[in-house]
Amino acid sequence: MNPPPSRQKSTPVEISPWQSYTVADLRRLMDERELTSEQITRAYLDRIQHYDSAGPRPLNAIVDIDPAAIDHARARDHERRSGRLRGPLHGIPFVVKTNICAAGVPTTAGNHGLAGYRPSIDAPVVRELRAAGGIVLATANMSEFAWHGTFTTSSIRGTTANIFDTACSAGGSSGGSSVAVAAGFAPIALGTDSCGSVVGPAVHAGLVGFRPSSAAVSRDGVVPLSPAQDVVGPIGRTVRDIAEFADLMTGGRHSWFTTAQATDPANLTFTYLTWPFDTADGCAEDSAQLRALADATVAALVRDFRINRTELPELDADFARDILTDSGWTDARTSIDLFLARTPARHEPGMDTRPTFADLVSTTALDRATVERWLAADPLPNAAHDAASARQRAGSHALTDLLTRRGIDVLVYPTAADIARPDRAGTAAAGISSNTGAPSVQVPIGTVNGMPVGLTVTAAPGRDSRALAVAAAVEAVVAEPVRAPGIGHTSS
Repeated sequence: MNPPPSRQKSTPVEISPWQSYTVADLRRLMDERELTSEQITRAYLDRIQHYDSAGPRPLNAIVDIDPAAIDHARARDHERRSGRLRGPLHGIPFVVKTNICAAGVPTTAGNHGLAGYRPSIDAPVVRELRAAGGIVLATANMSEFAWHGTFTTSSIRGTTANIFDTACSAGGSSGGSSVAVAAGFAPIALGTDSCGSVVGPAVHAGLVGFRPSSAAVSRDGVVPLSPAQDVVGPIGRTVRDIAEFADLMTGGRHSWFTTAQATDPANLTFTYLTWPFDTADGCAEDSAQLRALADATVAALVRDFRINRTELPELDADFARDILTDSGWTDARTSIDLFLARTPARHEPGMDTRPTFADLVSTTALDRATVERWLAADPLPNAAHDAASARQRAGSHALTDLLTRRGIDVLVYPTAADIARPDRAGTAAAGISSNTGAPSVQVPIGTVNGMPVGLTVTAAPGRDSRALAVAAAVEAVVAEPVRAPGIGHTSS
């Protein structure tokens, strides 16, 4: 086993309240007239200005600020004084991953060539959140075109650092979204997940991440990586926050939060998958501590919530690899080109009015082999992609059938088999969810060697409330909340 990397820890700073406020906290503070939306928005913008680019290893979480954010906050305050509340997010700022369209800011997908690409529409998820009173504060850095799931590096903003140790990876591809929340730049953020790209960055930032069922969330207005796997999901501090936020980003169609609240875990059955621990290739001592912490959390879950536990030997590493297959990733270039051709947008001077993927990769953080493979991919539809899609759909049905036949409601397993390292911060078995369209929720359970670790709860596709209910139970048995290192003064 490789020894753990040497780390130079900074002197701990007491955590700022902005690094602990939840959406529910901010709602209460505005309801009680202790803070206004404008004050909240200014505080977050001030923190971004002072801390995102500071130090020898800057966080680099934020790409663009919405110049209208303060104006929107003032408008929400005026509406509140007039007795009008748009919805549960009234006056709450949030951050949007920079591959999700939000009118007023560029949608760059992390690519330098899209710095001046300004869609004139909101993605439906953003439109619904604005309708509920939310305010787009800024866009977050990401792995370019969402390709890398173990680090966040783009040609437009560089590399996003892990807030727990800036020498380490923040994970990907939604690393900017997770670090923005952990750093107290926003109370919650939107990410996208194609294979662990929400739950991975969430675990390595000590946060909760939710990948909803694929069919439940609109992907319109999102620069695609693989439409068969792309899902928009929130990253926040509590299961309650991300459940409510996800409900609102889908227009309240699913009632995930209320259904999860009404679900008694004692009426559910779960399986604890331990084989993902075997994928760790880091420090043996760290791996042993992670396993022990996860085992203790699962034991507490059974003890405190009387949830039923059973084994599922059929779902082993071979089943996950051979049956639950991915899309093949052969649709990226065609899907990106279709998005750029069809999305109404304003292009800043000097920018090609209809750029293509081939135009954009002259300056890119993508490795050359990936670029060449995507450029060489056959146009869609083609027989190879159709076959991969058919295998993927079969795998999704196989997972649902297996869980139904065995009477299992949720799976619980380590989100990552190793803590974040300088060269990577990945996931352990994200394909169980991402390759099948199943919902998954990452919950932090503690730290190992100063770095956060967590458990993922996954249910069959369409059973999001069950995953959220058990995730809330996991959250409840964790003795100490995971807190990121303090950034800024406590009053900042």
